[in-house]
Amino acid sequence: MHSSPELDAVLATARRLSPTHVRRVTALRRGQNNRIYRVEAEDGVYALKRYSADDRRDRMKAELAALAFFARRGIGRTPRVAAVEAETRHALLGWMEGEPVVQVSEADVAAFADFQIELDRAIDARAGREIGEASEACLSGRRMLAQVGARFRRLAAVKAELPHFAPFYDATLLPAFEALEAQARRDCARLGLDFDADLPAERRTLIPSDFGAHNALRRADGTLAFLDFEYFGWDDPVTSIALFVMHPAMRLSASQKLSYRRRVLEHFGGTPAADRLAALMPLYALRWCGIILGELLPERWRHRLESRAELGGWDEVREAQIAKARRLLKEFWSPC
Repeated sequence: MHSSPELDAVLATARRLSPTHVRRVTALRRGQNNRIYRVEAEDGVYALKRYSADDRRDRMKAELAALAFFARRGIGRTPRVAAVEAETRHALLGWMEGEPVVQVSEADVAAFADFQIELDRAIDARAGREIGEASEACLSGRRMLAQVGARFRRLAAVKAELPHFAPFYDATLLPAFEALEAQARRDCARLGLDFDADLPAERRTLIPSDFGAHNALRRADGTLAFLDFEYFGWDDPVTSIALFVMHPAMRLSASQKLSYRRRVLEHFGGTPAADRLAALMPLYALRWCGIILGELLPERWRHRLESRAELGGWDEVREAQIAKARRLLKEFWSPC
């Protein structure tokens, strides 16, 4: 690691946290919300993670609560916490060896589903006391509309500065919002579901929230290990399905989406959960559109450039994000 004031500070932090002498520290990833370093010490290899403080959600607290729960309940395939320095927002984690998951197989989909089911089976009273809600938990139609509305308002505030985006926002996004909200409300009423009431605590589960191939590693034996639990917490079980099958970082086949859906629904109660998922799926799609299009916001773009200089031109990225949102909306809504 070449010397610089920043990297010297990282090395000093690694030395404070490591239980044995640190031989080398290597910068690995400047992530969208944190930094990762590989720490080679006398007793093994660790990952040093520095969490961003510039966020409304305490990502460090959420992830450490998740990892403590996994360790206490014997859930494998996840990192273990070696040391924490709360004042500088660093955590030293056990190193997870593996390669990026480039292609998701049917076996991988089953592994993702089984991990979600394992989390639910491990829940105990202590988890209820120590773990908070997932990031932007989707516990009711009302909550989801509020989340989508807030994201869309931020986009509306800058659309005049984004000529590539303004026509899509006015002619497609807003009409889709109105139509899909009305559809979700009708479907909930038909099924006897309270659109505005939060799902009761006893029917919630723990979900990773941001869950997919981008947060997994393929180990030498072909099985998956799971990383990055900064959004972890309590949510509606069907949120796990909607967030996984529509995640823009993965290209799943129709059969893979159906496989994950069936496997998780079978565990969480079959028809009632399936009905709730079907009624709320349009709102999950709108929520994903808001997240995808958030890349168009100038502040998000600056944040992304700081972490990923290889992103390319903004015009190109904007067009790609609009195309992703358009494809997703077409699955649930077609303009008259």
